[in-house]
Amino acid sequence: MRLSRRALLGTLAALPLAGQNASTAIFPQGVASGDPSESGMVLWTRIAPEHYRAPEPLWLELSESPDFAPVLHQTPVSAAFGPETDFTVQVDFSGLLQPAQHYYYRFRYRQVYSPAGRSKTLPAPGMKQPIRLGLVSCQEYTSGYYGAYAHLALENLDAVLHLGDFIYEYSADPRFRRERFPGRTFRLPSGSYLAVNLADFRQLYRAYRDPHMQAAMAAHPFIVMWDDHEFANDTYWDPSRNAPGAPDHPFRHAPDRLRRLRLEANQAWREYVPSHAYFDPSAQDPREQLFTYRSLRFGDMLELSLTDTRSFRSPHPCGPEQRTFTSCPASSDPGRTMLGPIQLEWLLVGLQTSTARWRGLGSAVMFSPLTALGTTVNLDSWDGFAHERDQIIAALADQQNLIVLSGDLHSALAGRISPGFAGQAIIGMEFMAPSLTSPNPRDTFGTRLPWLGNRVVELLNPWLEFFDGEANGYAILELSEEQASYEVYAVDKSVNGIAAEKRLVRQVVTQ
Repeated sequence: MRLSRRALLGTLAALPLAGQNASTAIFPQGVASGDPSESGMVLWTRIAPEHYRAPEPLWLELSESPDFAPVLHQTPVSAAFGPETDFTVQVDFSGLLQPAQHYYYRFRYRQVYSPAGRSKTLPAPGMKQPIRLGLVSCQEYTSGYYGAYAHLALENLDAVLHLGDFIYEYSADPRFRRERFPGRTFRLPSGSYLAVNLADFRQLYRAYRDPHMQAAMAAHPFIVMWDDHEFANDTYWDPSRNAPGAPDHPFRHAPDRLRRLRLEANQAWREYVPSHAYFDPSAQDPREQLFTYRSLRFGDMLELSLTDTRSFRSPHPCGPEQRTFTSCPASSDPGRTMLGPIQLEWLLVGLQTSTARWRGLGSAVMFSPLTALGTTVNLDSWDGFAHERDQIIAALADQQNLIVLSGDLHSALAGRISPGFAGQAIIGMEFMAPSLTSPNPRDTFGTRLPWLGNRVVELLNPWLEFFDGEANGYAILELSEEQASYEVYAVDKSVNGIAAEKRLVRQVVTQ
């Protein structure tokens, strides 16, 4: 008896699976955890569509021991998953666990276990345990290998804060980009070089989760912010068209298509990022569908307010063409907003009323000024929204414990924050994570303009403790009652794995 190809594939798919190959086959994107709290976290995985069998139950096991002896919780997953979520599933364990504890978890489907993950709950109010955070941002898949994630997976951390550009909206189609890093190319389902629908965004999230990123996400809980490349470069909200603005996008003159595309980008982010971010799948306004601004409390040591600097911001102050190296008085216009009035009020109330030792502000874009001979370098950052930045600084004028964590610039830096950035009455520090792989300023300017070097940037911007526009890698922030310590590690992105050279670039300690 001869079986048809379809019948043969169906028979093979029904056979029992075992071993590591089976685990990889059924759980191709591994496992992850996100948005930890004092009593739990969100646990995530994805089932390969070819192995999905409804109504086969998905089980979740959780233990305090890496060998799962004993199993603390064993429960069928009640969250719906299937084609409607691209076979991703998120389980919220909030309210079930003890504070400041490591937990191990794994999923089971069709009698096959996923890789095991490890997560950690946050300290409870009243606890003043030191905090150690990994900081990453800007991980363009086609611009290098994820050796930095291979190293980050081995760090001793409470959590990893991803400051945005978790994906980039385009692929490395050979028709448009030269392949510098073998094996880092892929095609989108639409055939386009950038995402034009939900299927494209989902493919991007799947492609980015290579084994090293999976290892890091299995080793630590991730706290993920949103920047522009999760949707479109340098995006903002255009009230005149009631739609996103995307000055470089091929849909930039089609507001209805941009609005629909942003809804699809939101959905893909929510499917692939384990978080407590509010999501309403029925909403037709992108600003009401997904709210990524939220706060996390690390006991009495840190209260971290994560902002959304894209969904509610005003258009670029001097037009979409003038975003870099320009003089623009309109950037100080009181009518311009980075956060929108509701989010700004939420942020100010949270920062002013916090009783934590350190008040944290997560900003996907640079908070401090960055100038070159009196000219603003990047109006896409807070420099394009100077009045609102001044409001935040003024609200904290009597404090000295602000920590701003930022990304986007593909650089590492530490800078002093003060009114007018004049060096008086320091209220806190900004620490920027370097890009994981995305081209840094030395790489970028080396092809168009002379790269003058880190020291020149520091001299032109005296509020900066240091600036490094030459490293790719990650940073680590350690907070105790006595001090904040910030370390930057450069990792060779041309080497695919733990063999990638890692070196300490700079350490800054502040009290």
